[in-house]
Amino acid sequence: MATNAPRLRTLLALSASVLTLSAISAPAFAQDAFQIEELVVTAEKREQALQDVPVAVSAYTSEQRDVRGMTGIQDFVNFTPGMNYSGTDRVSLRGAGRNTFYIGNDPGVAAYTDGFYSASSSELFKSSLFVERTEILRGPQGTLYGRNAMGGALNTISKRPSHEFGGEIRAGYGNFDRTKIEGVLSVPVADNLRFKIGGSQDWQREGFIENIGGANDGATIKRTYFEIQAEAELGDNLDVWARYSRSNWDDSTGVGDRLANQITPYDTTRPFQPIGGLVPNGQFGMTTANPGVADPYKQSTNRDGYGQLRGNHLFTTSITYDLGWASLKYIGGFQQYNYQTGGDYDGTNRTTSYLMNNVPVFSDQTTDFDEHKRYFSNEINLSSNGEGPLNWIVGLYQYKEEYKQRIQLASPLQAQLATPLFHYGSVNGGPAGVSGAGQQAANPSRNFADNQAQLESKAWAVFGQATYEFNDQWALTGGLRYTKDQKDGYEYQRLVLFNPTSAFGGAAVDVSSDMDPTRPGVQNFRNLSDEWSAVTGTLNLDWTPNDDTLVYAKYSRGYKSGGFLLGTLAPKPTADEETVNAYEVGLKQTIGGRLILNASAFYNDFEGLQLNLSQLNAAGTASSNNFVNVDAEAYGLELEAMWQPIQPLQISASYGYLHTEITKGCCFYDPADPSALKSTARPSGGTATTNGVLLVFQDLAGSKIYQSPENKFALNANYTFDFEPGSLILSGSYTWTDETTYQPFDNPDFAVPSYGTADLRVLWKDAQDRYSLIGYVKNVTDEEGFTSTSSTNPTAVFGNPNPGLVVGGTGYLRQTSTAITRGLIQPRTYGVELQYRF
Repeated sequence: MATNAPRLRTLLALSASVLTLSAISAPAFAQDAFQIEELVVTAEKREQALQDVPVAVSAYTSEQRDVRGMTGIQDFVNFTPGMNYSGTDRVSLRGAGRNTFYIGNDPGVAAYTDGFYSASSSELFKSSLFVERTEILRGPQGTLYGRNAMGGALNTISKRPSHEFGGEIRAGYGNFDRTKIEGVLSVPVADNLRFKIGGSQDWQREGFIENIGGANDGATIKRTYFEIQAEAELGDNLDVWARYSRSNWDDSTGVGDRLANQITPYDTTRPFQPIGGLVPNGQFGMTTANPGVADPYKQSTNRDGYGQLRGNHLFTTSITYDLGWASLKYIGGFQQYNYQTGGDYDGTNRTTSYLMNNVPVFSDQTTDFDEHKRYFSNEINLSSNGEGPLNWIVGLYQYKEEYKQRIQLASPLQAQLATPLFHYGSVNGGPAGVSGAGQQAANPSRNFADNQAQLESKAWAVFGQATYEFNDQWALTGGLRYTKDQKDGYEYQRLVLFNPTSAFGGAAVDVSSDMDPTRPGVQNFRNLSDEWSAVTGTLNLDWTPNDDTLVYAKYSRGYKSGGFLLGTLAPKPTADEETVNAYEVGLKQTIGGRLILNASAFYNDFEGLQLNLSQLNAAGTASSNNFVNVDAEAYGLELEAMWQPIQPLQISASYGYLHTEITKGCCFYDPADPSALKSTARPSGGTATTNGVLLVFQDLAGSKIYQSPENKFALNANYTFDFEPGSLILSGSYTWTDETTYQPFDNPDFAVPSYGTADLRVLWKDAQDRYSLIGYVKNVTDEEGFTSTSSTNPTAVFGNPNPGLVVGGTGYLRQTSTAITRGLIQPRTYGVELQYRF
């Protein structure tokens, strides 16, 4: 009990700071003619005023997005306390998320579009023209939202067809030669039936990253979107709505704002790195400097980068039948897509060869990531309609997913890779004087790494939640959910070693791990199957002393299914389920209709937090991965405020404090500091040696949870000038994010520094609300900032000649530097946009 006392004292202190805000609930303003407009949300699967919902939720309407300039997921991150995004479609809230893109495991934040669960956050990239409202619920939402809502849930609600004929067209132009045109049209064909059709194209021809090496620029954009909706009332009691959409992306960096570049010098001195090297170092012997060191928005590569999202079909529907005493609702949907990204792997523009042991070696290397995904879900719920003290909802849920993924690393000009030998066990053959080698299957793509995986996931759940109002001031909410997950996976990995200085000379050798040495040949594949289940729930006590105040205290238990790390043949490929016990107190206060103050303090106790950690593969020939569970905690304070002191002026601000810490997790080596030479390293669990490098295992206890900045702040102020011809809005925003770590080691190489950016917007709207003209500048000061360590983690570099490392009288190689690739924020952008409504 004593070990928890400091945490509990801290949580109580945060709670006290929240509750003291209620002391200012006395009327500070007279009730004048204007008030801040009430916002209605569906955070608890029924329409409620935002200030009446006992959930920490940030909600953004399409109008607010236009005023603030929220055009992509990073803007939602900037304005939402406790939220972070890594640039590889990985969202976290309050420390819950995931740190891997391999299939077989799930996100920690659930994304929903019109009630349909999606395994991707792509809906947060949609234009405000198509979105009515975006709701970001923080804290476990597993009772009502189910699948993997450990950290929270993202709800995107579409703009529905209008009862009147009309539409809107938008066109814009900005720097980097960016053009955007989009439009929607609503067509009512009867009093009870209407349609809506819309589409957009966003094309940025110049990339954010200048490429001086001959290949295309990094982070160009070409995206198209199309949707059609139908909505109908079939009789007095039955409402039906459906939406189909299709989107295609052809970016030059990758889908999901994967704007990244290597920012450290080329590794030029060692022809073959000792950890995880399968082919010679592609940067060995380079005589030109990496331009990304001096300018992170510049690179020099010879292979075009690409990010293609093709055939992204999404269909979702809802059917509601009013029974009088209750509403029966069906929500279902289907989505499928094919996503490919890749390009230059060696990070240079060199195509010529160099000699290693008199063997020509080509450094031109490529990467390709290809995934196909399809999933569907069905939910039926029944919710009360009565006016009495008891409100309730019960439901059934089903989900199925089919997923394929292939990751290939290749050296297309290295002919030896096309016909590798294999070297495993007691098989004979191969070059003269070399035992244990024989001919292996052809490798026409000349891959040196080929990871393939398939997954079928199924989930079922039953849930219920009820709220009982004892009187006008006190209410109690309780909910339970039972979930069962089943996963069946297949994985295959082929690794081909090409090292002219090895015993095989100029030959390439298949060194894939043998997963079943008792059978003839190399079994470099396996099947994995498992299932998990959990009971989760929530208990919440509300106190509403008056119409303007809500105080709540709640407990929630969250669950994320166990899973696999498919495609890596990891020594430890399976992780158990992840759970969290979450405690929260919150206040929602409205003062005089002009000031809204919302606050929450929370403590999350994670058990079995899932991590993907780089280790050696089973054969000890290359770096691999382990899927492991650790324990952790997170606590913090979140504040959101909106103040409208006079009608033309509105000020919004948010602040988030988030402390995270791994409390139990051992023992792993750090790929960016394998010998634990950093002063922050925590050696524990022994050592190992590979290719002359001393691996020192570390205890993760005391490290931060990945992707969790300690402090975040956002501010927007906008002022409206009303004239007879129309209105002019001046809007300015400033957001600041603290230093953020993107791997669970206490290593500064995994951290990106804090940064802040400012945005400015001017909006003119005519008196009849027929058109708007917008001018904007984002990242006004052209701040350089980093949003992640990219999908490629920092790795150790061992220069040559090497200074050496002596431990216990034994000599080892010493790390001399670290290769780091980081995600980037967008540079300064500016432009104009015209909106016309009819």
